[in-house]
Amino acid sequence: MRKKTHYKPFEKITKSLYNRSCSKGYRESDNLVVTTEDHAHFRNLLQSLTTSFNQEISVLDIGCGTGRYFHCLSNTKNLVGIDISPFMLEDARNPVLNEEVTVKNIDLCCGNVFDIELPEHSFDFIYSIGVLGEYSPFDLFICNKVYNLLKEKGIFFFTVVDINSKAKTLKRKVAECICPVLPSFARKRLETRLHSFYMTLKELENIMNNSYFSEYKINRHVCGLPKLWSGAHYECIAQKKPYTHKNQVSVNSFP
Repeated sequence: MRKKTHYKPFEKITKSLYNRSCSKGYRESDNLVVTTEDHAHFRNLLQSLTTSFNQEISVLDIGCGTGRYFHCLSNTKNLVGIDISPFMLEDARNPVLNEEVTVKNIDLCCGNVFDIELPEHSFDFIYSIGVLGEYSPFDLFICNKVYNLLKEKGIFFFTVVDINSKAKTLKRKVAECICPVLPSFARKRLETRLHSFYMTLKELENIMNNSYFSEYKINRHVCGLPKLWSGAHYECIAQKKPYTHKNQVSVNSFP
């Protein structure tokens, strides 16, 4: 299991990227993003997942940014949004489509999800879109931490970027291909330099198969945000059930 200090270099880089100027531009882009088919896709998923509970729920948004998905949540009493950038959180207090936000209580926390301490068994639903496996590593540590934060039968929905989906320079392609087979110390150094944590399906499945989650489903979704980003994500839905040894289920499409 990696120590928390392993994540410090990534925290420093991300903080420097999401300064006041960048955060302002990100918030302005929300107005464009919410008009896209890609956003409608995530909105439908989040609404479907949050309404699948029979009671009002507590939700955790990992890497909430400017609150781009707050209006997509239904049936939500309490929402905790975590982000590493204080400037992003300033804008999250007035998120896009704020008039459509139905969450009763929103608590915004500035911090690193790898270090932040939250009570276990606190959330019915945890989600992270465009953060883990992109600007932040997704590994067994964070996967099991999320499992422990969930209540029984809680749901975890997250995305990671398909490493083979996005156009890159030849140099970057070579570096990302050799990264998974490097010794841990060399991989850490290269990951820091690349500041990219894109993954293969096999890597994602390996983490899920070794995690506390006994059931999960994976779908590949091709994204297209005009002028912002294009590529593909792996989307994963996992449900917390009593931990048993190796009864994982993986499929390539949602029901």
